[in-house]
Amino acid sequence: MILSDSTINELVKGGKLISRNFSPQSLTPNGYDLRVGTIKGSSGNITDHAEIEPAEHFLVSSQEEIYCPTDVCAQMFTRSSYARKGIIGSYGFVDAGFRGELTLAFYNSSNEVFSLKAGERIAQIIFHRIDREVEQSYEKRSGNYQNSSGITLSRDTSKGN
Repeated sequence: MILSDSTINELVKGGKLISRNFSPQSLTPNGYDLRVGTIKGSSGNITDHAEIEPAEHFLVSSQEEIYCPTDVCAQMFTRSSYARKGIIGSYGFVDAGFRGELTLAFYNSSNEVFSLKAGERIAQIIFHRIDREVEQSYEKRSGNYQNSSGITLSRDTSKGN
């Protein structure tokens, strides 16, 4: 079941779903628009404003801290206004029990330079109620990115890191 705006509001007021930097203006009827925190482009610099070149891969951290209770998970989608500009996103599922800022991966597939700055709404997150509480939350199962802050690069778990 997808959570409605009123359920999202109730849970946020209780310190769940979006536990830091919630913006009522980002609430949608059945989700929430995540805002850009920081940006890391091909230069490797982390900044709050970037000019993204054509065919450039870039990472964005969310301004919001997400906190999924053990009976809620989430998935994300690129906002359609960015998709129409040729911005493609790829995201993992947000597991029940996850807490932290999200790092989102994007690619500028257009032939135009794309300007991006902190505070812009870039992706929509949709929260799903799970049929029952999970046996082991994200933190207990793997927790590789638990309590992430800012842009968090991939952690190679195949080497035990």
